[in-house]
Amino acid sequence: MAGGKETPRQKMIGMMYLVLTALLALNVSKQILKGFVTVDENIEKSKIILDENNFKITKAFEEYVNKGNYEAKPYLLKSIEAQKNIRVVDAYIDSMKLLVVHKTENINLKDTSQLRYMEKLDDYDTPTYLLIGSDEANPITTKYSAKDLKTQLTNLYTHLITLIDNMQKNADTRLETDDLNALKQKLQSIKPVDRNILDDGIKQNWVLENFFHMPMAAVITNLNKIQADMKNIESEFLHVFSAASGKFEIKTKRLEAKVIAPSAYVLAGQPFKADVVLGASFNEFGSDKMQVLVGAQYDSLTKKLSNNSNSLNVSNGIAKYETSTSAIGQKELKGVVVYKNPRGVNEFYPFSYSYMVAPPFTAVAADNMNIFYVGVDNPVSVSSAGFAPSQLQVSVSGCGANVKVTSNGNYILQAKTTGTCLVTVLAKTDKGLQPQGAPKVFRVKGIPPPVVKIGGKLATSNLEFTRGEIQAMSGLAAESPGFMFPVNLVVKTFDIEIKTGSDIRSYTCPSNALTTEAKRALSLLRPNQKVYIDNVKVQTPTGTIGLPMAQFKMKG
Repeated sequence: MAGGKETPRQKMIGMMYLVLTALLALNVSKQILKGFVTVDENIEKSKIILDENNFKITKAFEEYVNKGNYEAKPYLLKSIEAQKNIRVVDAYIDSMKLLVVHKTENINLKDTSQLRYMEKLDDYDTPTYLLIGSDEANPITTKYSAKDLKTQLTNLYTHLITLIDNMQKNADTRLETDDLNALKQKLQSIKPVDRNILDDGIKQNWVLENFFHMPMAAVITNLNKIQADMKNIESEFLHVFSAASGKFEIKTKRLEAKVIAPSAYVLAGQPFKADVVLGASFNEFGSDKMQVLVGAQYDSLTKKLSNNSNSLNVSNGIAKYETSTSAIGQKELKGVVVYKNPRGVNEFYPFSYSYMVAPPFTAVAADNMNIFYVGVDNPVSVSSAGFAPSQLQVSVSGCGANVKVTSNGNYILQAKTTGTCLVTVLAKTDKGLQPQGAPKVFRVKGIPPPVVKIGGKLATSNLEFTRGEIQAMSGLAAESPGFMFPVNLVVKTFDIEIKTGSDIRSYTCPSNALTTEAKRALSLLRPNQKVYIDNVKVQTPTGTIGLPMAQFKMKG
């Protein structure tokens, strides 16, 4: 370059250009420049895609925080801080590119995206003079020089490294080790490194390697490559920070220590067992992340934990607790769950649980009535404190009764005669089947006598029907009024008697349905004419019985 101090190698190159430029330089230069243009266009496309993706991730991150996920906010603020620092340097490089194009092409542009259409892509003198100066051994340090760019990139690298290192000091912004190391490795792509390779006695540092004697096409491409690397780093920061904000969040509205026991009542002599868990616990919780300290106390004001406690083994987020129950009465289980959150900070959740150690107690309930009835299935529910339904057995004596299991804790009892029966509950223990309390006494009664039912109405006194209701009658039924127990009553036969003056005509129905003749006779009834229902035979669970005569008339 004019006015510059040249090395022997540079002088030789200058002489060669005087002789060989017309023969070789133009052809080689065109091929090289085409390559730079193609690379630059691809980099420009990549930058646009990265900008769009980074914008979408930032908006999604902001919406996630605004929806109430406030634990993610510190990570969002740190990602915004990193973006601002990156974009300051990105804008600096944009200005640097426009200056190079303006001085080289002598034109003013808003951007450098149309590199293909510029005329002086092979000019290396002007960019070198602008970015390095006249003495490559002593590059200039003015704004938009290559050395100032190196300072900008070094400061950016240092600031971003400091940012993520400082995040590790705060539990609200801590990163996992793998994510931290990945970010630091990624940041190496923008850190200017002087390799200091000697070339004709001149150390080829980062400034010279990237911008000395480079044609404008190469300079713009190199600057675009640096910007693409920064946008990649911005994307990496957004991905890592948004992911970290989710990793350190327990997906539940509330964390609370819980004690889960099969029963709050325990039989004397039987062990009391309970699970002590942290609400919404995770399978990966073990003793390294969660401690259950029985007997410990935590003072929320002083944030101190008493040491007088018994630590339980924790597996899959659950601590198993067991103690003897030799004494009867109210018992207390208290302690503290110590949870080490993903940031490595201990959180304390006190728990308290009361249970009663009681003597043996058994409940036997007839599901449908307080008594049993002869000839029907009497559902019975059985429970015994301290035992699961599957551990129980039931026996019955009296009234020719027997019992069978339908499901755990549920039985069907059938009795043949009236009187009283005894129901005994036994439980499977280590000593074999043991009675649980005294036998329960139940009365056994017969089914209440049924009443004739016709036209959907019970045959009581003053029963009246309209002509339309009589024509809709199809047969006879029987029902025990007020008896809620499910029982099957079937009319086997009955007579319909219709009085006309002194004449009475009778129609026998051999089932619960009206015969054709009976239906025709009923359809000819006159207002206030009476109908008698007699000789009704009903099949009940205990046998066939006869019902008293019933009557109704047609409304006048």
